[in-house]
Amino acid sequence: MTSRRAFLAAYSALFLFTAFQSVRRIYTQKTDYDGFWRAGRAVLDGRDPYEKIPGPEADRLMFPGLRKAGPAGIEDRESEDAGPTDSAVKRYLPFFGIFMAPFALLPMDLSCFLWHCFSFAALLAGLKCAFRLSGRDRPLDTGDAIAVLIATAVFWADAFTLGQIGLVALALSLAAIDLARSRPWIGGALAGLAAAIKVTPAIVGVYFLLKRRWAAAAGCAVAFALCCFIAVPVWGAPRARDLHSTWFRESAATTGAKFFELRESVRYNNQSLHAWAARNFMDVNAGKSSKPFRINIASLSPTAVSWIVRGLQLPLALLCLFAFFSRRSGEPMTLPEAGLVSAVTTFVSPIAWTFHLAVIIPSVACLLDRRHDREFRRWLFATVLLELGIIHPFTRAIGLPMFACLAATLGAWRAAMKERAVQA
Repeated sequence: MTSRRAFLAAYSALFLFTAFQSVRRIYTQKTDYDGFWRAGRAVLDGRDPYEKIPGPEADRLMFPGLRKAGPAGIEDRESEDAGPTDSAVKRYLPFFGIFMAPFALLPMDLSCFLWHCFSFAALLAGLKCAFRLSGRDRPLDTGDAIAVLIATAVFWADAFTLGQIGLVALALSLAAIDLARSRPWIGGALAGLAAAIKVTPAIVGVYFLLKRRWAAAAGCAVAFALCCFIAVPVWGAPRARDLHSTWFRESAATTGAKFFELRESVRYNNQSLHAWAARNFMDVNAGKSSKPFRINIASLSPTAVSWIVRGLQLPLALLCLFAFFSRRSGEPMTLPEAGLVSAVTTFVSPIAWTFHLAVIIPSVACLLDRRHDREFRRWLFATVLLELGIIHPFTRAIGLPMFACLAATLGAWRAAMKERAVQA
């Protein structure tokens, strides 16, 4: 009983601390959730989430005076941002604005707190699903749960304080994988919902197809199509079609050479494989400030760098396919494969900030589950050590957090192969 109380106290302290930080950032305008809220508000106001939207002066807050009395510099920032601003959700499907609309019924700060509750529950639900996939359905008041949280803290901490979507998408994906074992249609539908919210989880649906889990794959496709179709009654068929075309033009089409041709420095500061290649092989600013910071070892053309990315993605794709096809068709996914599927998305998406990299949680859980094996202890140590590279600008720029994801990916792949060898 004492142990459970200690865990409850730890979870409560974590919840309250991160809740305070996330709501505080709303008032200092150092968050991403405000952009999500404004997208939902645009839908409620009869507009679409891709339009230029009113800036901070149009935000609904429970205590608007607190924003004016915020840290020095906030007033200057508000004056610079006055008037319509670019949409913050251009990389999301139109459905994302509809998904956020219920949250936008509330004032932004109260909505942010509700979103934080949602994200916190998603983190714990994701852990619970990961434990079930491991074959040992352990409670959350165990050392394993705390160990996974500590080992991935660098990534999920920003997901809370910035009000991001990564933990929700991860929880839906893991719940889809878990439920697909016994209720394939429901599991597939959750995967489709996750893909409509944040496109990269669609890799779960691809897995269902490769393993001939036809019901789960069909459920994923139907749910995804329905989510996209909801745009029709909301905006009408012509506008819905235009919105999806805009999404493809602004987001999906930028995963290739166009990502490197746009020359938007913010794109090159994240921890994706694309941004890492740009920092190393193009003459771009690798820092977050206006002061130039370059580490490029070459100055290649955007087309050449895009082909370097494809060349690096190929062996990862082959590893995944080899792991998948080493198992019989129709077999349900296990924790090592779930970790592999989740972690490899960080090398597919052109935008992978630290809070998006929280998808490596199942990979770390898989490695912790096998920590008694020396090989997996090494992969786990490498993952945790490399993720600490987020602390310094230079180690961020050379991509140490991205390499932490690579270590987690390779460790999960080895676990999947060893698991299959034992079952053979």
